[in-house]
Amino acid sequence: MAPRKGQLLPEVAVWPCRATGEVQNVAVKRSTAVGHLREMAQSAQDGLRLRDADIGWPLEELWVTGELLDRVETLDAGTVVLSLDLPADELPWLAKHPTAEWIGSRLRLGKRPFWWFYRPLVWPAWNPAHRRVLRFWSATGGLDDRAIEALADRRLGDLTVVEPSAEIRREQLEVELAVSRRHLWEVLDHYRDQDWPRRQDDPDHQPEDQLWRAAQGVREIEAGLAARP
Repeated sequence: MAPRKGQLLPEVAVWPCRATGEVQNVAVKRSTAVGHLREMAQSAQDGLRLRDADIGWPLEELWVTGELLDRVETLDAGTVVLSLDLPADELPWLAKHPTAEWIGSRLRLGKRPFWWFYRPLVWPAWNPAHRRVLRFWSATGGLDDRAIEALADRRLGDLTVVEPSAEIRREQLEVELAVSRRHLWEVLDHYRDQDWPRRQDDPDHQPEDQLWRAAQGVREIEAGLAARP
C-alpha cells in the first residue's frame, strides 16, 4: 500500500538497496543497461500524474553512476541514485523509506540488473560510495536525451558528470555522519521494542537487519572521511 501524501514516515533501512538483496552474476551489455535507464525515466515521468493526488510522487531526479560512466561495453550491474523530496533525517545513508520503496517498485528496480540508492533532494546525488554522478531525468526537464545518447555511444566527453571537490565532499560527509549517528542511536534505543515496527507501519521490519544497516551506514561515512582525497 502506498503511503499518504505528507505522511511522516520513519526510515526503514535496507542494504543493498535492492528488493532481492543481490544482483545476478550475469554481465549486462551497455546497450541493455541504457535501455533500462530509458524505461526508468518513462516510469518516473508517468508517476508525475500522481503529484496532485493524495498518494503523491516525491521523486525529483534520477542519476546514473558506476560503470556506465566508464567506457566499458559490458558491466556487472548498473547503478542509479533516486533523489527524493523527503526530509534528510528520514533518509540517512543506506536507509530505506517506505515511500521511496514504493517508488522503486513503480520503477521496477527489483526486476532490473541494477543497484539503487536513495538520497534526499536537499543533499547531492553523489554520496559516500559514488563520487561521480550523471543526471538523466528530472521532474522539471524529463529525460535528458543527449545524456542518454552520449552514454550509449560512450562519448564520455559529452557527459555533464558531477563530481565534488575533496573539501566539499568532506563537509557533506560530516553533515551526513551526524544524521547517520542519530539514526543508529534511535535504532539501538528501539532494538527490542516489539511495538516499534507497528508504530512505523512496517510489518516487514527486521530489527537485526536494520541495526546492521544503520551501523554500516555510519561505518562507510567514517571510512569516506578517513580516506585520502
